[in-house]
Amino acid sequence: MNWGHKLTLVIIAFIFCMLTMVFIAYKQTNDMVDDNYYEKEMNYQSLIDASHNLNAISNDAIIIQTSKEVSVQIPPQMVKGFKGGQLVFMKTDNQKKDFSLNFSPDVYGLFVIPKSKFSTGAYKVKIQWESNKKDYYREENLIVSN
Repeated sequence: MNWGHKLTLVIIAFIFCMLTMVFIAYKQTNDMVDDNYYEKEMNYQSLIDASHNLNAISNDAIIIQTSKEVSVQIPPQMVKGFKGGQLVFMKTDNQKKDFSLNFSPDVYGLFVIPKSKFSTGAYKVKIQWESNKKDYYREENLIVSN
Protein backbone atom coordinates (compact mmCIF):
# COMPACT_ATOMS: atom_id res chain seq x y z
CA MET A 1 0.00 0.00 0.00
CA ASN A 2 1.48 3.33 -1.01
CA TRP A 3 1.26 6.67 0.83
CA GLY A 4 -1.68 7.88 -1.29
CA HIS A 5 -3.89 5.01 -0.11
CA LYS A 6 -2.87 5.57 3.53
CA LEU A 7 -3.64 9.28 3.25
CA THR A 8 -7.07 8.51 1.78
CA LEU A 9 -7.85 6.08 4.63
CA VAL A 10 -6.84 8.69 7.23
CA ILE A 11 -9.09 11.31 5.62
CA ILE A 12 -12.03 8.86 5.46
CA ALA A 13 -11.52 7.91 9.13
CA PHE A 14 -11.38 11.59 10.09
CA ILE A 15 -14.62 12.35 8.23
CA PHE A 16 -16.30 9.34 9.86
CA CYS A 17 -15.23 10.52 13.34
CA MET A 18 -16.48 14.05 12.67
CA LEU A 19 -19.86 12.81 11.43
CA THR A 20 -20.17 10.58 14.51
CA MET A 21 -19.48 13.56 16.79
CA VAL A 22 -22.05 15.69 14.95
CA PHE A 23 -24.64 12.92 15.31
CA ILE A 24 -23.98 12.57 19.06
CA ALA A 25 -24.12 16.35 19.60
CA TYR A 26 -27.40 16.56 17.67
CA LYS A 27 -29.07 13.97 19.95
CA GLN A 28 -28.20 15.76 23.22
CA THR A 29 -30.74 17.98 24.94
CA ASN A 30 -29.70 21.30 26.38
CA ASP A 31 -32.43 22.02 28.92
CA MET A 32 -31.97 25.16 30.94
CA VAL A 33 -31.99 24.70 34.70
CA ASP A 34 -34.59 27.44 35.01
CA ASP A 35 -36.69 29.11 32.33
CA ASN A 36 -36.81 32.54 33.96
CA TYR A 37 -33.35 32.62 35.46
CA TYR A 38 -32.91 36.39 35.03
CA GLU A 39 -35.82 37.29 37.33
CA LYS A 40 -34.64 34.75 39.91
CA GLU A 41 -31.11 36.16 39.79
CA MET A 42 -32.48 39.57 40.74
CA ASN A 43 -34.04 38.04 43.90
CA TYR A 44 -31.01 35.92 44.78
CA GLN A 45 -29.95 38.04 47.77
CA SER A 46 -33.23 37.24 49.52
CA LEU A 47 -32.45 33.52 49.08
CA ILE A 48 -29.01 34.04 50.59
CA ASP A 49 -30.56 35.81 53.58
CA ALA A 50 -33.17 33.04 53.98
CA SER A 51 -30.42 30.43 53.84
CA HIS A 52 -28.46 32.26 56.57
CA ASN A 53 -31.63 32.37 58.69
CA LEU A 54 -31.95 28.58 58.49
CA ASN A 55 -28.25 27.90 59.06
CA ALA A 56 -28.37 30.00 62.24
CA ILE A 57 -30.98 27.59 63.63
CA SER A 58 -29.97 24.21 62.20
CA ASN A 59 -27.50 22.63 59.79
CA ASP A 60 -29.23 19.24 59.82
CA ALA A 61 -30.50 17.69 56.61
CA ILE A 62 -34.11 18.51 55.83
CA ILE A 63 -34.75 15.79 53.23
CA ILE A 64 -34.96 12.26 54.65
CA GLN A 65 -35.40 9.21 52.43
CA THR A 66 -36.75 5.83 53.53
CA SER A 67 -37.61 2.77 51.47
CA LYS A 68 -41.20 3.94 50.81
CA GLU A 69 -41.18 7.72 51.15
CA VAL A 70 -39.30 10.97 51.04
CA SER A 71 -39.85 13.21 54.05
CA VAL A 72 -39.24 16.87 54.71
CA GLN A 73 -38.34 17.54 58.35
CA ILE A 74 -38.24 21.18 59.37
CA PRO A 75 -36.85 22.16 62.78
CA PRO A 76 -39.53 21.75 65.48
CA GLN A 77 -39.28 25.34 66.74
CA MET A 78 -40.54 26.57 63.33
CA VAL A 79 -43.76 24.55 63.26
CA LYS A 80 -45.85 26.87 65.40
CA GLY A 81 -45.31 29.99 63.26
CA PHE A 82 -45.25 28.12 59.93
CA LYS A 83 -47.00 30.14 57.23
CA GLY A 84 -46.38 28.39 53.92
CA GLY A 85 -43.74 26.38 52.14
CA GLN A 86 -42.73 25.25 48.69
CA LEU A 87 -40.67 22.30 47.50
CA VAL A 88 -39.13 22.20 44.03
CA PHE A 89 -37.72 18.88 42.84
CA MET A 90 -35.46 19.34 39.83
CA LYS A 91 -34.40 16.15 38.04
CA THR A 92 -30.83 16.77 36.98
CA ASP A 93 -30.97 14.74 33.76
CA ASN A 94 -34.55 15.40 32.57
CA GLN A 95 -36.34 18.71 32.98
CA LYS A 96 -39.68 17.10 32.08
CA LYS A 97 -39.64 15.19 35.39
CA ASP A 98 -39.31 18.32 37.53
CA PHE A 99 -42.20 19.09 39.87
CA SER A 100 -43.07 21.37 42.74
CA LEU A 101 -45.35 21.08 45.77
CA ASN A 102 -46.72 23.41 48.38
CA PHE A 103 -46.26 21.86 51.79
CA SER A 104 -47.45 22.24 55.32
CA PRO A 105 -45.82 20.05 57.99
CA ASP A 106 -47.62 18.20 60.77
CA VAL A 107 -47.22 19.13 64.46
CA TYR A 108 -43.80 17.41 64.51
CA GLY A 109 -42.50 19.36 61.50
CA LEU A 110 -42.79 16.41 59.12
CA PHE A 111 -44.19 16.37 55.57
CA VAL A 112 -44.27 13.01 53.76
CA ILE A 113 -44.17 12.41 49.99
CA PRO A 114 -44.67 8.89 48.60
CA LYS A 115 -41.79 7.58 46.48
CA SER A 116 -44.22 6.80 43.67
CA LYS A 117 -44.06 10.50 42.66
CA PHE A 118 -40.35 10.16 41.87
CA SER A 119 -38.40 8.39 39.19
CA THR A 120 -35.06 6.81 40.00
CA GLY A 121 -32.13 9.20 39.83
CA ALA A 122 -30.70 12.44 41.16
CA TYR A 123 -32.75 15.48 42.12
CA LYS A 124 -31.83 18.93 43.34
CA VAL A 125 -34.37 19.96 45.96
CA LYS A 126 -35.13 23.60 46.75
CA ILE A 127 -36.97 24.05 50.04
CA GLN A 128 -38.44 27.41 50.98
CA TRP A 129 -40.87 28.46 53.71
CA GLU A 130 -41.86 31.26 56.04
CA SER A 131 -42.12 30.95 59.80
CA ASN A 132 -42.47 33.66 62.44
CA LYS A 133 -42.30 36.36 59.73
CA LYS A 134 -38.86 35.14 58.51
CA ASP A 135 -38.01 33.35 55.28
CA TYR A 136 -36.01 30.11 55.28
CA TYR A 137 -34.35 28.39 52.34
CA ARG A 138 -32.12 25.43 51.61
CA GLU A 139 -30.97 23.42 48.60
CA GLU A 140 -30.21 19.73 49.05
CA ASN A 141 -29.33 16.86 46.75
CA LEU A 142 -31.50 13.77 46.72
CA ILE A 143 -30.74 10.46 44.99
CA VAL A 144 -33.91 8.39 44.72
CA SER A 145 -33.45 4.65 44.61
CA ASN A 146 -36.35 2.25 44.35
